[in-house]
Formats: sequence, C-alpha cells, structure tokens
Amino acid sequence: MTRTELSEDGATAVAVLAAPNRGLDLVVTRRRSLVAILIATAASILFAAAAVPRLDFEKAASRKLELGPAAAELTPFQREAAIEQARKVGSIGVYAGSAFAPAFSVLAAALFLWLAFKVAGTAPPFKGTLAVAAHGLLPALLSPLLLLPAIFLKAPVDLEAMTRLLPSNLAAFLPAQLSPVALAAAASLDLFAIWSLVLVTMGMARLTGASPRRAAVAVGLLWLAQVVLLRIAPAAALAAARGMSWGA
Repeated sequence: MTRTELSEDGATAVAVLAAPNRGLDLVVTRRRSLVAILIATAASILFAAAAVPRLDFEKAASRKLELGPAAAELTPFQREAAIEQARKVGSIGVYAGSAFAPAFSVLAAALFLWLAFKVAGTAPPFKGTLAVAAHGLLPALLSPLLLLPAIFLKAPVDLEAMTRLLPSNLAAFLPAQLSPVALAAAASLDLFAIWSLVLVTMGMARLTGASPRRAAVAVGLLWLAQVVLLRIAPAAALAAARGMSWGA
C-alpha cells in the first residue's frame, strides 16, 4: 500500500463522518477497509491504555464473589486473592480486546450483512460489504474515546457504570437501581450506534442497489438480534443471579 493510497483511504474515512454521501460513494467505489480498521484499532488501544488503570475491577469481582455459591466459605485471604486475580484477568482482557475487538467486530458485521442482503435478494460483494462495515461502524468504534474525560475525573470507575458516563444513550438518564435488563436495553439506544446504523444502511443500499427501506429492514433486524444476544441476554442472566425481576 503506497503513501498516496494511505492518504486517500484516511481521507475517505474522514469523509464518511463529515460528509456521509460523498464518503460512502468513495467507500463503495474503492472498496478498501484496512485503514478504517486500523483507525478503529488505534483508538481502541488508546482508550484501553488510558482507562484500564482507572477501572474498578475489584468492585466488580467482589460483587461476583458475593453472588457465588461458595461466598460464605471463602476466607479473607482467599477472597483477596480471588479479587486480585480477577483484576489481573480483567486488565489483560481489556488490553487484548482493544487490539482485536475492532477488527473482529467489523468482520463479524460484514459477514452477517453479506448473508442478510443475500437473503434479501441482492448480491453484495464481500469486499465491498467489508468496506461499508469498516467505515459505517466508525462512530460506534471511536465513541469510547469520549468517555476518557469522565473516567479521568471519576476514577476509579465501576464497570457497571460505564454506560452511564457519556450521556449519548438512554441508560445515562435512568436510575441506576433499574434492573440490568432495563439498563442494557436503554444503553442500546445510543446516539453513536444509531449513527453507525444509518451509515451502514446508506452504504449497503449504495453497494447493492437495494431500496433504502429494504436496506433499513435488513440492517435493523441484524441490530436487534445483536442487542438481544449480546446485551439483553447477558443482562437477564445477571438479573437472575441477583434474584431481580426484569423490570425492577
């Protein structure tokens, strides 16, 4: 990849955010995704490096131990060792995720988009679908950087409170005492997620020639499935472990 290509790909990524119609036309024409994925990965690593020392893994681990069946049998030493181990594992997990999660998210989104639009009666090229996913997901993938000022100010930050730090989603305006399910559903209604949904819908409509309505239905159904499987289902399991009702 030449310096000129890198510059043009970077300009395309910026254009998608600043002038979506022009930017997405470039994405569909060029069908290049590497630079957009690298931008998202660099942002993710930067976020992890700044946030991990300020996240309260100990509090989250302590809550998990209290919900466990053997909580009453743990000695103070065993409890402290378990919490320290959870802190180390949590830190490593965040660092590892920061390096691989953006690319994995883009690849997974591209695969499901490719399948969904095939089912919808279009014939999307996978390379073009990957490019649309890489650029369309940029708002959602870059948005964690906006959490850093709040993390610096409120450190140590409870992991469960992360979705409430940036008032870009409905959960930030709801009482923290609501059930995990209600808060997870509310957190899904996020400004940056909706921005990404709009960009992906526009890009896939351009790429496949599908009508905006058909593209919106295909992308919307995928988003709903992702919310249920990756947000609401784990939250429901957490609520069950705490003996809470879904709406409490």
